[in-house]
Amino acid sequence: MDDVVLARTGDPFAGAAFAEPCYRIPALTVTTTGRVLVAYDVRRDWRDLPGEFDIALRHSDDHGRTWSEPRTIRRHTAGHGFGDASLLTDPATGRVLCWHVGSTGRSFFDAEAGPTGEGLELWLSVSDDDAETWSHRDLTGLKPADVTGMFASSGNGTVLASGRLVQPFVLRRGEEHFAAMAVSDDSGETWSLGEWIGPDCDENKVLGLPDGSAVFHARARPRRRVARSVDGAVSFDPPIPDPALVDPACNGGLALLGDHVVCSLLDDPAERRRLTLRTSADAGETWGQPILADAGAAAYSVVAELADGSLALVWEAGDYAEIVFARISAEELGLAGAAPTLVAREGTPGAAKPPEVAG
Repeated sequence: MDDVVLARTGDPFAGAAFAEPCYRIPALTVTTTGRVLVAYDVRRDWRDLPGEFDIALRHSDDHGRTWSEPRTIRRHTAGHGFGDASLLTDPATGRVLCWHVGSTGRSFFDAEAGPTGEGLELWLSVSDDDAETWSHRDLTGLKPADVTGMFASSGNGTVLASGRLVQPFVLRRGEEHFAAMAVSDDSGETWSLGEWIGPDCDENKVLGLPDGSAVFHARARPRRRVARSVDGAVSFDPPIPDPALVDPACNGGLALLGDHVVCSLLDDPAERRRLTLRTSADAGETWGQPILADAGAAAYSVVAELADGSLALVWEAGDYAEIVFARISAEELGLAGAAPTLVAREGTPGAAKPPEVAG
């Protein structure tokens, strides 16, 4: 495993808004040119929106070996912050999409109902030049009338075998949380929201499979919840806990690596620690043994296949101390006919703090 620290809490970059920023919430995609993009929040501290956050981006043109300097792609103004990015590349056009939320004071938990109610805004940023420049659209109109809090689930979306773009969302109605997929068949110009999944579904990932179906994973304690779709990610089976996928309810990753499915999650039923990878040769029906990637405190993670056939893993390491990128070969994961050989990062003892909304 070749790993590199992309951002370290307390170390500002040129143009950063804060003297001692905290970096959180990694997002990941690989563009049609093979460029690797990693976005993340730039915050005053580790707590969640609302807050005057920015979104920064770094890129690599050599499969993650070397990286550009960070640059800000969404900058806050007084009382108006942005965060929780999710990246997606349209293979048909090369367009890169970055869903994220805006906040002017209310959180997911105290937002008002409907698209005009005060709460988290739904933003889509688009680049047609490999993430060099971006345009931004407010798509809060996607929010249903009876939904209060709503946000795009961070990390990345997926592309179905049909070419349909899919971005997972989390919705709050009353005291219940649901998931739903926003889908686009025109390279992200227009979007529609599918049927609700849940309740008891929080941040989630969806993965398009080669047979045209899709598999859904949602964070949940003590086991990740799983569902499947055969109608273009419009509707899903009722989600059920997967007994193999231990989870303290922390957002993880889901990707294809060749003909295997790979997921990243924390191998602890209660605390944010022990980042592991699991692989499946049957589209996520069953899973191999956990492969430890970081033995210490850890939190959110995201995965994607690189253009050279290896796996990209990006995660929050320590107690929100670093954003780390790692390139992992199929051989290290035991996908070449031998046992896994991945050597875990020693990491930081303990566990990352549980979530908390900024006050």
